[in-house]
Amino acid sequence: MGDFAIIDSADYLSETDNYMFWGIWLITVVLTAVVFLNFIVAEASNSYTEVSEQLENYIQQQRADLAAEAEGLLPNCLKSERNFPKYIIIRKVET
Repeated sequence: MGDFAIIDSADYLSETDNYMFWGIWLITVVLTAVVFLNFIVAEASNSYTEVSEQLENYIQQQRADLAAEAEGLLPNCLKSERNFPKYIIIRKVET
């Protein structure tokens, strides 16, 4: 919220001006904090939306990586074309 160097000048104000000064200062600080917190919440919500849109792709990529790693750990004598085909076909039912 910045440097509050203006606060020192509040000592030279009259009593009513001093109350008005602190009231306006408090309202300004609170409104600024609310605006910045609103911005932070909006950015967090936007980030969550972007991640949730790509979540299914990320899960499928991790599954493929795990399958490739498991296949790589088997000795060559146990690998056959029937158990480890060149291509995997995935069908999804649209709902």
